[in-house]
Amino acid sequence: MNEQFFNKEEFIQKYESFQWLELFRLQLSANENQVSYSPLLNIEDDKGDGVSGSIVGDFDEYEFYICYKSPITRKKTKWFGLVEYDYYDKDFCSVIPEQTKQDGLKAFILFYERNSKELEEKWG
Repeated sequence: MNEQFFNKEEFIQKYESFQWLELFRLQLSANENQVSYSPLLNIEDDKGDGVSGSIVGDFDEYEFYICYKSPITRKKTKWFGLVEYDYYDKDFCSVIPEQTKQDGLKAFILFYERNSKELEEKWG
């Protein structure tokens, strides 16, 4: 979903009414060749930063993965670890497992509020 089509309240309603378990049940019962990935919602801004939430696991013991995509500068090494340098990764995406549906909603709300500090602390 593209966030430009939803305001914050509309997105919250869409998130809460999204058929997570129904789609997850279909995914788990489908042929492996028919499914590319788990049910998910995703929003991005004009810069390409975004948040996505996905339901994974077993039907009786599922969890949510929360992904936060934002650029970061991180350290890289080369020449057998002898040289370390800063690398700007414009497409960095963290994947945080063992989250709940409410954690996902909180991440989306923080993204709508442009609260990158709290997003980074929890999901960065």
